[in-house]
Amino acid sequence: MSGGPRAPSMIAYGEALSRLLAGLNPVSAETIAIADGLGRVLSAPVMAARAHPPVSVSAMDGYAVRSADVAQSQSRLTMIGEAPAGAPFEGAVRSGETVRIFTGGWLPRGADRVVIQENAERSGAIVTIKEPQTGDTHIRRAGLEFEEGAVVLSAGERLNGAQLALAATANAATLGVYKKPRVLVVASGDELVEPGGRLAAGSIINSAAYAVEALAIEWGAAARRGEILPDQIDACIRRLAPLIETSDLIVSIGGASVGDYDIIKPAFDGLGFERVFEKVAVKPGKPVWHARRADGALVLGLPGNPASALACSWLFLAPLLEALSGQKARAGDYLKVRAAASIPANGAREAFLRGVAWIEEGGVVARPDEKQDSSLLGPFARANVLIRRAPNAPAANPGDIIDVRIIGPLGATPQK
Repeated sequence: MSGGPRAPSMIAYGEALSRLLAGLNPVSAETIAIADGLGRVLSAPVMAARAHPPVSVSAMDGYAVRSADVAQSQSRLTMIGEAPAGAPFEGAVRSGETVRIFTGGWLPRGADRVVIQENAERSGAIVTIKEPQTGDTHIRRAGLEFEEGAVVLSAGERLNGAQLALAATANAATLGVYKKPRVLVVASGDELVEPGGRLAAGSIINSAAYAVEALAIEWGAAARRGEILPDQIDACIRRLAPLIETSDLIVSIGGASVGDYDIIKPAFDGLGFERVFEKVAVKPGKPVWHARRADGALVLGLPGNPASALACSWLFLAPLLEALSGQKARAGDYLKVRAAASIPANGAREAFLRGVAWIEEGGVVARPDEKQDSSLLGPFARANVLIRRAPNAPAANPGDIIDVRIIGPLGATPQK
């Protein structure tokens, strides 16, 4: 028997995700102004400080009336005032009277209906209601959307513009949110050169780190790039040690191949990290690995190939950031669509093909890009879905149902 190191076992993608997310807690919370809430994740629900609307208001421009006064055709009423939005009429509407009211105006006391202006004629102070008024009262009742004290937004929701408007309507000036996970993205390899740098024979431009950093920011992290790490363990340890203290997660790109240049995992071993998994039965993504330290520090290792790093960011980094930021991880959420082209049978590893999906009559259809080589970034730039192929899945024919993960907007026509 050889005395060499034992090769790490390869685990299924689902098992890797379970291990990746097991025992994770969101980062700590903070309170921010509502103006700074876009893209943040709520750590506490937003409770309505008032009902909306706080009183009954008009849903249309028209005349506030008593229903009994407009049950007949050609009802004649005397206008006694106006109720524009923001300036309520202080009196009451009595029999034979009406108040000119505008959308959002508070319904005067005594009125129980709004006659839209198209159904009325005004001559001086006399308003004639042309037809009997039944059906819709054109009133938004007090508390129509929510009552005071109601939960209008739940913890774990990532805030968009509409949700911020809802929080503002509930009179919330501040929000309890999770802090943005601090993510450090580092690529390793003596062959790497930053864009615009001097290229020597064998040089490779460091593109993956920029893509992964951008995705992490898009997914709500406070992400930054570190300097390229050399192919030397001691130097990596010296550079990484102080950076770990200011990071919730380090994303390492490359440097984890099997052989003499596998220096990143041993470097993190030297920094006190324990490996959780080292090899995943997924394509692309076989070299993905994950390690943790007792103090809660995390590292996720991605392949050095840029296209593979991008795919694995969607497969591993996205759910990890969701968990750290207090969101429900949606890694297992797939959309079932129809195949728009033939797809070859799959091998033993679960595969995710870069593809394009679009909406047409009858539903959503998708096809894989013709070029799936992991060295190509163009197919990823065109892709709006990852097409999931189960291990040993048979060939799919046009019209067959397939699973896709949405990674970009769907259009009505296929993208080129």
